[in-house]
Amino acid sequence: MFCPNVDTRFIALYGNPLKQTLSPLLHNTVFESKKMNNLYYPLEIQSFDDLSKALKTMHVFNVIGANVTMPYKEKVIELLDGLDKSAEQCGAVNTVVTTEKGLIGYNTDGMGFLNSFMEEFNVSPEGKTFLLIGAGGAAKAVVFAFLNAGVSKVIVYNNSQTRAMSLLERVEKFFPGKCEWRPLNNKPVPPEGIAEADIIINATKVGMKGEAEGQSLVLPDSFRPGQFVCDVVYNPPETKLLADAKKAGCKILSGDGMLVYQAAAAFKLWFGIDSDVELMKRTFRNYFGF
Repeated sequence: MFCPNVDTRFIALYGNPLKQTLSPLLHNTVFESKKMNNLYYPLEIQSFDDLSKALKTMHVFNVIGANVTMPYKEKVIELLDGLDKSAEQCGAVNTVVTTEKGLIGYNTDGMGFLNSFMEEFNVSPEGKTFLLIGAGGAAKAVVFAFLNAGVSKVIVYNNSQTRAMSLLERVEKFFPGKCEWRPLNNKPVPPEGIAEADIIINATKVGMKGEAEGQSLVLPDSFRPGQFVCDVVYNPPETKLLADAKKAGCKILSGDGMLVYQAAAAFKLWFGIDSDVELMKRTFRNYFGF
C-alpha cells in the first residue's frame, strides 16, 4: 500500500462534482507502475473563492500541478500567471503546471479527443462538417482541435446564447466564417441539423452517470449510417447517445480515449516524461469489466 511521506509530490483535481472521476485511478496506477512518489487526488471545490484559495496554497502543500474540470475550466484563467497557446486559443484550461514563472495553464482536452478520434476511426476530420452540442470549456477545446485539423464547418447547438457567442467570437478570431450557433431551446437537436453533419460530438454532461444518465440531446431516428458520433462522457462507457447512434449504423466513440490521452499529455507537462497510455487504457477497461 502506498503511504505518502514528506517527499511526496501531489497532483490535485479541482472541480465539482467529482464522484465519478477516473483520473485518480489512471494516474495513481501509472505512478505505482513507475515507482514514483506521487499522489493524485480529487478535491471538490464548492466556489470560485475556494478555487482561488486552493491555487494560492498549492506550493505550501507540495502540490506541483493540477487538473481542472467542470465548472472551472474557464473561470480558473483569471487566477493563473500565464497561458500556453493551447489554452489561450480556446479560452479554457484543464491542466495547471507550477513553474518558476508561477502557475501556467494548458489545455490537453482538445488534442486528447482528436488523437482518440483519429486512432479509433483512422480517418482525418479534414473537410468534414462538425456538429458540436455544448459551448463550455470542453466544447471549446474540442472545437479548436478539430478546426486546426481542417474541418470545413462547425455548427454549435447550445441553450445559452451568451456562452455560444463567447465560443463563436473566439473561433471567429482564428477561423473566420467557419462557425455558426443554433439555439437548442431546451429541446433535442433538430433532425435537420443532425442530417447536415459528418461528425457529431456531445460536449455536455447529458448522459453522464449521476447527472443526466439515460438521456440524450439527439433523437434516435435522427442519425444516418456512416456518421461519426462521439461523446466526451466516459462514464458510462456507452451513453444513450452512443447506443442510439450504434443502432442506426453510425461509428461511435466514447470519452475514454479523450480521458486517457489528455491525461497522458498532462503527465508529460508535470513530470517531463511519458506516461503509459496502454496501462491507462487497460486500467479503464478493467474498471468497467470489458
